[in-house]
Amino acid sequence: MDKNTFDERVKKIKEVDKIIKALDPTIRESSFKLLLSYITGGKVGSDKNDNNGGTKDLGDDLSREDFFTKFDHDKPADNVLLITAYLYSQYGNANFSLNEIRELADDVGVTIPARIDMTLKMASRDNKYLFTSASRNKYNPTVHGEKCFKESYGVKKGRLKKEEDNTWPLLNLLPLLIKAHIKTVF
Repeated sequence: MDKNTFDERVKKIKEVDKIIKALDPTIRESSFKLLLSYITGGKVGSDKNDNNGGTKDLGDDLSREDFFTKFDHDKPADNVLLITAYLYSQYGNANFSLNEIRELADDVGVTIPARIDMTLKMASRDNKYLFTSASRNKYNPTVHGEKCFKESYGVKKGRLKKEEDNTWPLLNLLPLLIKAHIKTVF
């Protein structure tokens, strides 16, 4: 991007910013997306100097609802792959839990199998497993799983960091607390 294009886009961003600030907070994000083509001068997400020909992966800048409406699966097992592809597009190959998948499925309204763990354990493409078990009820995609997500859903590896689960250290202390309580009672 050259200096003139940069200055022009900054000017347009400031114009759009004034408009967006005057709007109701609940519609600001969608309004900004509508005005994005004005800022970029035509195609959203492309630049005249891009080497990728203006193509854009589906995982870029899509809201969760937009991502899930782009795909329609008949099989509940395929919906699990769709959810894990979304998680991959957000957090990369970070571990995800079965509860995370269930909650996301409920939020977006897709049907998933009752035994998600078995679906993940048996998921494969070209005789290669897509997931590996990281710990109890936690999984992460294999290299083949990442490739499958990129080819099937057009997502890129996410860079967001997950919030760490701080309950795990407390669970490690639970047996010690029980032993101490038993010694004091008896």
